[in-house]
Amino acid sequence: MNYDDMPRAALIKLLQEHDASLADQGKDGIVMSYAGRTAPWQIIRQVKPKLFDINKRASVGSEGEQVLNELWDGENLSAMTTLYKYRGQVDLVVTDPPYNTGDDFRYNDKWDKDPNDPDLGDLVPKEDGSRHSKWLRFMTPRIWMMREMLKVDGVMAICIDHRELYRLGMLMDEIFGEVNRLGIINWQKSAAARPDNKHVSTSTEYVLVYAKNIERAKTASLERTAEDNRRYGNDDQDPGGEWREGNLTAKSYSAKDDYGIQSPFTGEMHYPAGEGAWRHPKKNILRWLEMWGVQYEEKDIGDGRRPALVVRGRTAQGIPQKISSKAYLRLREPNWPFVWFGQDGQGRPRVKTYLQNIKKGKVPTTYWIDDPDTSTDLDLGSTSWGYGESGRSADGVKELTEVVGPGHGFTTVKPLKLITKIIQLWCRPDGIVLDPFAGSGTTGHAVLSLNKEAGASRRFILIEQGNTEKGDHYAKTLTADRLKRVIAGNWKSGKKEPLGGGFRFITLKREKIDADAVNALAREEMIDLLLTTYWDRAEKAKSYLQRLPAGEHEYLFAVNGRREGFFLVWTAADQPSSLTRKVFQAIVKEAEKAKLVGRFHVYASMAPYTGDDIEFYKIPDRVLEHIGFNTRSDAYNNEDGFDVA
Repeated sequence: MNYDDMPRAALIKLLQEHDASLADQGKDGIVMSYAGRTAPWQIIRQVKPKLFDINKRASVGSEGEQVLNELWDGENLSAMTTLYKYRGQVDLVVTDPPYNTGDDFRYNDKWDKDPNDPDLGDLVPKEDGSRHSKWLRFMTPRIWMMREMLKVDGVMAICIDHRELYRLGMLMDEIFGEVNRLGIINWQKSAAARPDNKHVSTSTEYVLVYAKNIERAKTASLERTAEDNRRYGNDDQDPGGEWREGNLTAKSYSAKDDYGIQSPFTGEMHYPAGEGAWRHPKKNILRWLEMWGVQYEEKDIGDGRRPALVVRGRTAQGIPQKISSKAYLRLREPNWPFVWFGQDGQGRPRVKTYLQNIKKGKVPTTYWIDDPDTSTDLDLGSTSWGYGESGRSADGVKELTEVVGPGHGFTTVKPLKLITKIIQLWCRPDGIVLDPFAGSGTTGHAVLSLNKEAGASRRFILIEQGNTEKGDHYAKTLTADRLKRVIAGNWKSGKKEPLGGGFRFITLKREKIDADAVNALAREEMIDLLLTTYWDRAEKAKSYLQRLPAGEHEYLFAVNGRREGFFLVWTAADQPSSLTRKVFQAIVKEAEKAKLVGRFHVYASMAPYTGDDIEFYKIPDRVLEHIGFNTRSDAYNNEDGFDVA
């Protein structure tokens, strides 16, 4: 890294990050460090948006259908930078990056100095001692950029296997924050053991799921199937409908709910399982127990816990038969009480879980298993998923072959079930899904299929940068071909029902920089900084500003709580940034159109034109330096030549 060319603000931020990493190392004992490490924001700043072409012949669908989805052919870091208009607009990033197996990951050493180089570089073999640090240098800015693309309530799900699992986990914790980790999903990619390791066969892979802000993120319930409901029945003709056995013990401990419950059938004393406590209030449990026709009382039985619920009239020998017979008589009647002891009365106390109370959906677990009888109502952050719900890697290859035919060259493909389930969980029906490592297009296929099945309107943005040994780009020869075939229903294996929809095929130009996009990106970054540093002079406090969508106005970028507008006079480093009368007239028109009132808050480098209703803010030099503009040498900061008419 050439520190001599870095602006002052960038150097300060680099030093602050370095100090923060040292503080973290001293506090927690762990810090992410590897050869060639560079702050991701510093790399992103060097990446410039590229010009691009929309390939009409490779695009599919009507004009209205094409604009909804995008397939980009080009290096994904440059493509994500070029897609700056989608920053903060994506609901879900789901992606399958190279696993660093020795034959799937390319690295261009030129990226260490210039991340704009379009070449993907050479394959990194297993024998390369620096393969892990190269992989981290490759992934760090891309993951950082993926996070930037997410909405505040967005979620990222990234696939990986054992080779880079631990390093990716640390990297995700660093960029997203450990507190925002939703789960580490373990999915079963093969049903049988494979001879790929002489010690332990690897039959699982992983999906790391992180929220941009865990307080805002939402996880949907999965749609229940007839198989999910198979365990529910109604042997006792309960008017509440079908039910199954539920656990009376809660996971969390509470001393007041830790006591014994005596069975009205056997007289045995039962306690909460493990280190938990009874999950329902004691007065409710007492009422449910007495519905068995037996009277109960609270009594200290000397077990070191709270007073137990014991059968009234019991003796040292147990419960008299005349009392237990009442419970057995009640067991022969319909509609058993909510707390019950098994169909023969010989079990532990348990509760009824009614299907009607959970029929809207089921909570996903991190283990997707084929046999529903082994599933339990666990939280998302538990253990693993199995192939019955997520599909196998072989299924993904088979699906791809059925669509495009043999000879595609892909030996590992994520199954539709896996990607579909992730989309169902973390992307709302009208949301946007981004996949920067699109590969064979499974993500796009899943979005189109879900839209067809459920009448949803999700959109996808796919980026694919790979190519074959012959130089053919996968985006055109494979990804687009698959999407085109499923849209029309023209599978290689035979005619299928068309999924409908469309997409635009966009080619990123390798060398040509989009100057307008560079300036627009710099303007958006400048607005970010202005919003975070704004101080309300009237309120004498930091005030919240509502940012307006990018591109809607030439000058207006935010509104405060008093409906006063905030305007930025800046388009490019070599263009005037001066508040003139002509500029102010345009600002007034924008304010009137937006129905704003009060004062005009204007940011510019200079203000030759002033007025009583104008609150002028000079763009701070440190803000200009942060976006790479040298305030001491650039021409537009000179006063000569400004039109003040």
